[in-house]
Amino acid sequence: MISHAHRCIFVKVPKTAGTSISRALACEHLGKPHRDIIQIRDTLAADPAHAGCFETYFKFGFVRNPWDRVVSLFSRKERGREQGPETWDEFVEWIENASDTCVHPTPHRNQLDWFLDERGEVAVDFIGRFERLDTDFATICERLGLDVPPLPHEKRNPAGRKHFTEYYTAAQRDLIGEKFRVDVEHFGYTFEG
Repeated sequence: MISHAHRCIFVKVPKTAGTSISRALACEHLGKPHRDIIQIRDTLAADPAHAGCFETYFKFGFVRNPWDRVVSLFSRKERGREQGPETWDEFVEWIENASDTCVHPTPHRNQLDWFLDERGEVAVDFIGRFERLDTDFATICERLGLDVPPLPHEKRNPAGRKHFTEYYTAAQRDLIGEKFRVDVEHFGYTFEG
């Protein structure tokens, strides 16, 4: 996603408050949703109207605790969950990639994959965390020279949803930790938060 008004490129990882962030910064899609940094770079390079944007714009995105994110993917209701089993137990076994439930899934297993270039290096300026959304969004606005606009809560979780840790058995906790080990280790996440 891109905002020419704010000279920024936003890597929108599913279920990390991306709709709220993109609306607050007036970002627009570059083709289909949830493009990774390589796809965004290549799309911009192919369009003369965007010459120089990738090199000069501030590039950022957000990640989320993998265990919390899996619960959110299971519970997604905005257009109905497009993919995956109906029961929680089957869903935990089934989920493999970070966007398996999306209308436009990607082959990325981990959230980190959205931010890596061909050399496997992080190719963005800042990766915020869903768990400290307000603080990290304020940091982004500061870097962009903006007063912090209100961050709308576009896609609220279903009312009465339990804390994510209450969904898991010990075996399921370990399974999700193993499936998304790269994110757990790279971002230092733990099951407790």
